[in-house]
Amino acid sequence: MAAYSIKMLVADDSRTVQLFFKNIVERSSLPIELLTADTGPECMMFLEQGGVDLAFIDVNMPEMSGMEAVSRVRFKGNKTFVTLMSGKADERRYEVARQIRAYEYLVKPFSAADIEAILKIYQRVSVRMQTLIVDDSRTIRHVIKRVLERSVFRLSIDEAVDGERALARFSDGGYDLVFLDYNMPGLDGLDTLDRIRANSPATKIIMISAERNDARVSNALGHGAVAFLYKPFFASDIDRALHVALGLKVPDLITREDPSRRGATAREMCPVDAEPGLEEWSVAGGVEKDAKIGDATTEPSASG
Repeated sequence: MAAYSIKMLVADDSRTVQLFFKNIVERSSLPIELLTADTGPECMMFLEQGGVDLAFIDVNMPEMSGMEAVSRVRFKGNKTFVTLMSGKADERRYEVARQIRAYEYLVKPFSAADIEAILKIYQRVSVRMQTLIVDDSRTIRHVIKRVLERSVFRLSIDEAVDGERALARFSDGGYDLVFLDYNMPGLDGLDTLDRIRANSPATKIIMISAERNDARVSNALGHGAVAFLYKPFFASDIDRALHVALGLKVPDLITREDPSRRGATAREMCPVDAEPGLEEWSVAGGVEKDAKIGDATTEPSASG
């Protein structure tokens, strides 16, 4: 075993599904320590003990649903990278999955390639990225920072009030990501974008603006920005932009998000977590038991 291994939990009461994951782990080049749980309380126990890096959790398990187990540990501050699994899916389930900050919701049957893709994404989002927010409004910078802190990506965040100070920041060290306002006094966003790219071509720059203007978007992308965000935006909008910027598949929980959530106020962008009552998670406990496959197959696939 390597000095450091990824501790991965698979919570599913199907032995076939557990074997499916065991085979993936054995073939993987990553150093993975596999833990398995058969019930909701056992799943919650592993998560509460800490040290679990990522988890694949079945929505329907004996004694306690997977969603309820995750929601309880989330309230206590647990930040495990969670993918939910189920043979059933609908918008209500997707929305609960978002509320408990699951990364993805996989619908059974799924393939080994689906799991391997999530393992690859976990590796990428686990790497802390140096991030700079450039905006002349202190309030906007504060709001953006709060949204970024809720992102699935791990970001070390600095701020700059204008383009000139942003460029000065680069003299102290490089940045992986820059969120850059289009409209700023003095050196505007587009000029700042050009200068950053000239000095640090590997930096991913995401332009932001409160003004909806297709020409601006085309102009920014033409100058090398990787994405364009309109204010206000959600953490999921940032996650979508970052996935695209880093060449990663955007999770279904983001692509299926209800577009009516767009255009929220800054307060809605940064909600304060509250402890959920169990009735809020009835979707997790009140569904029919997922059907399980009866026999293991040689072709990597999971269902249930």
